[in-house]
Amino acid sequence: MARSLAAAVFWSCLSLSALSEAGQPSWEKLKPQQREVLAPLAEEWNDMDSAKKKKWLGIAKRYPEMTPSEQQRAQLRMRDWYSLTPEQRELVREKYKTIKKLPPDKRREIKQKWREYEQLPEAGKGQ
Repeated sequence: MARSLAAAVFWSCLSLSALSEAGQPSWEKLKPQQREVLAPLAEEWNDMDSAKKKKWLGIAKRYPEMTPSEQQRAQLRMRDWYSLTPEQRELVREKYKTIKKLPPDKRREIKQKWREYEQLPEAGKGQ
C-alpha cells in the first residue's frame, strides 16, 4: 500500500514537472531560431512566468514575417524593457493603464507627441 502510494506520488510529480516544462520551456529547450530572436531576454528567460514566455514565444513565431524595420523595433523594445528595473517596469505598466483609459482623441494626441519626440536629435531629447 505504502509502495503504491509512493509510486503514485512519484508519477504525479513527474507528470506535473513534464507539464510545467512543456508550458515553460527553459532557455536551453528553445529552438535556435527562438533563441536568436529572443536573445535580449536570455538572462531572464528561465525566471519568467509562463504567461510572459508565451507572449514572447508568440512574438518569436511572428518575427520571420515582420519587415526588417519591425524586427529591429522588436529587438530594441526587448532590450529596452529588460534594461529597466522592476520599479521602472511597474511605473511603465501603470502609465500604460492610465493612457488606455483615456478617450481615443487624447491617446492619439499622446502618440503624436511621442512621434515628434522620437524625431528629435539625441541631444534634444534630454531637455
